[in-house]
Amino acid sequence: MANTSSSLYPQQHKQAVRFPYLRKPSVPSTYHEALGLAVESFKDVKNKIDWVFDIAGYQSSLRPCHHKDKSDEENLKSKRNLYQWETCGNFPPHLKNLPVPDRAEQLFIFDFKRMYDTLQAAFPLVPDVDFFENLAPSAEGATMKYLENRNRFLHNWTSHNMYAAENIGLREDWYTDAVFAQQQFTGVNPTTITCATSEWIDAFLQAASQQENGAMERQIRECPPASLYMQDNSSLRAAAGKEPAEEITSTYGNLSGTHPRFGCASVVLFQLFPSGKLHPLAIVLDYKGSIDASTSVTIFNRRLHPEHSAVDEKTDWPWRYAKMCAQVSDWAVHEFVVHLVNTHLLEEAIIVGAQRSFPDSHILITLLKPHWNTTLSLNALARELMVPQMISKNTGFKLPELYEVCRNAYKSFDFTGSYVPADLKRRGFPLAQLDDPLGPFHNYAYARNIIKIWDVLRRFVATVLSARYPNGDADVVADEYVSAFCAEMQSAQGGGMSTFPTITTLDGLIDMVTMCIHIAAPQHSAVNYLQQYYLTFVPNKPAALYSPLPTSLEELQKFGEADVSNALPLKLHSAWLLMAQIPYLLSAEVESEDNIVTYADTVASSRDAVLAQAGKALRADLTVLSKVLREHSRDMDDQTKKYDVLDPIAVASSIVI
Repeated sequence: MANTSSSLYPQQHKQAVRFPYLRKPSVPSTYHEALGLAVESFKDVKNKIDWVFDIAGYQSSLRPCHHKDKSDEENLKSKRNLYQWETCGNFPPHLKNLPVPDRAEQLFIFDFKRMYDTLQAAFPLVPDVDFFENLAPSAEGATMKYLENRNRFLHNWTSHNMYAAENIGLREDWYTDAVFAQQQFTGVNPTTITCATSEWIDAFLQAASQQENGAMERQIRECPPASLYMQDNSSLRAAAGKEPAEEITSTYGNLSGTHPRFGCASVVLFQLFPSGKLHPLAIVLDYKGSIDASTSVTIFNRRLHPEHSAVDEKTDWPWRYAKMCAQVSDWAVHEFVVHLVNTHLLEEAIIVGAQRSFPDSHILITLLKPHWNTTLSLNALARELMVPQMISKNTGFKLPELYEVCRNAYKSFDFTGSYVPADLKRRGFPLAQLDDPLGPFHNYAYARNIIKIWDVLRRFVATVLSARYPNGDADVVADEYVSAFCAEMQSAQGGGMSTFPTITTLDGLIDMVTMCIHIAAPQHSAVNYLQQYYLTFVPNKPAALYSPLPTSLEELQKFGEADVSNALPLKLHSAWLLMAQIPYLLSAEVESEDNIVTYADTVASSRDAVLAQAGKALRADLTVLSKVLREHSRDMDDQTKKYDVLDPIAVASSIVI
C-alpha cells in the first residue's frame, strides 16, 4: 500500500488544470482516502450540475409551482421556450439543455459540454488505477477460491471501500443454480423473465434432439408449458445494429487496444416447479439467428431438478461459464435498457412533455413534479460522462452500438403494456396467484411487491383526480392540456413514443399518472439500489468477457476453471475496478427526506384539502404495505438476502442517483 500520491492524477498534473472558482479535492495518500474521494467527487459533480439546472430553471428548487402574476397560457409559453426537445443525436428524445437565441439576454449563453469537461477534470471520478493495486486481484493463477477469499478479506478488512457492504460473493453458494435462478426474481433485473414461447420451446427441443439428450428432451416435452420461463436476450445483437453472426467485441476506452472485451446475446430456459423453485435447464451462450449447433452453442444443465445432487456444481465449469455468459447479457440489458432507458430516459421524456403541455397550476404538475427531483441534471451527467466515459468502457459493445441499443429500447417500449398488472400477466405471472405464500410464485418477491405498490399509488392518484374531475370521463375529454400532453409524447418531433396512450377516460388518466410515478419511484429503486450487492463481486455478473466465446459445444465442454477465470478482467485492473466501483457509486442508500414515506407526509400537510386527505391515506397505506412486503421477504425460500429494496422507507420518490 506504499504507492506515492504524486501519480494519482497524472493526466491532471500534465495539463496543469486549475479552476480558482472550484475547490480542488486534496490528493489522497492512502487507497482508503482515494476511494472516499471517488465517491465524494461523484457527489460533487452531481451537485454542481444540479445547481446549474436549478438556476437555469429546469428543476428549480425555489420557484413556486404557480406564477400568480402570469396567466396559464403565459406560463405555458415560457415553459415551452425553456423545455425544448432534442430529438437528434445519440440518445432517445430528451431535454435540449443548450441556449436558444431569445434567451441570450438572460445571460444563458452556456456551453454545457464545457461544463461537463471542466467538472470531470476538477473532480476525477476514477483516479489512476495503479493507486488501487491492493483492491484488484492478481491475474497469476487466480482461482475462484482465491477471488472469493480476497472478496471476503476486503469486506472484513476495512469499512472504507466498495467491498465493505455485503455482496453476493460472501455467499458460499453464490455460483449455484439456485442463486443464479433467484436473481431472476429478486436481483438487479427482476423485470424481464417471461413465459417461454412455443417457438423457443420447440427450438430447445430441437437442440436436445441434436445432442441426443433424451432425458432433457423428455423433461421439456412432458412438463406443463406454463411452467417454462426464459430470459430471452436473443435480440440484443440486432438491437445494437449488428448482423446475426457478427461478433460482439470492443476495445473502446482501452488506449493500448489490447485486452478486447466480448459480449453475447444469451437465452436461458428455466422451469418453475410447483414448489416455487426456479431451475435453469438450458443456455444458448450467444444466439446468432438459429439454435442449430452449426450457428449457436447451446448447453443443457446436467442437473434436471433443483434437488439433483449427483453433479458437483462447483466444478461443473462448462455450465458455470454458460451462466456467466447469461449474466453478461443480462448486465447489458439491465444497465442500458431496464435501468437507463426504461426508467431514467423515459422519465425525462415525461418531464419534458409534461412541462411543455401543462401550466404550473395544473393538478398533474402538482402530482408529478415531486417525482422529478434532479432527474434532468442526473440524466445530463449520464449522457455526457457516465455512459461514454465510464460504463461503455466496461462492455463488449462499441459506443455507437450502445447508443443504438438505447434508441431501439426507447422505440420498442410499450407504455400501456408496461403498466404493472398488464406486464405481469403478459410475462406469465397471474395476479390472482401472487398472494399465495406457499404457491409457485412465492419466491418472486419483486412481482408480489410491485403489484401491491402499484395498487397503493393508483389509489392515491385516483383519490386526487376523481375529486378534480368530478364528471369523470367528460371532464377528462374536455381538458385540452391532457390531450396536448398525449400528442406531445406521441409526436415524432416530441417524445416520439407511439405506444403512449391517447387519454379519453378518467381510469385511463389515473393509470397513466400512476405509471409516471411508478417509473420514477418504485421501478427505479428496484433496478438501481441492489447493484452494489450483486455487481461488486465481478464474477457473479461481469459486464463483459475478456476471452472469445467458444464456437462449439465440444470446445465448451472442455472448459476448466482456468477458462472461466480467463474470461474475467484479471489482466486489466482498471476494468475490474470499474466493474466493482460503478455499482458502488450508484447504490447509495436513500435519504429519509427522499423516500416516498416523506413524500406522503409532505402531501398530507398540504393546504389543499383533497391533497391532504389523499396524502394521509397514502401514508397509512404505506405503513400497512411495509408490513406486507416484509412478510413477502420472509416467505422466500432463500433467507440469506432479504428482499427489502421496495420497502417504502427504501423507495426514493424520484430518480436521484
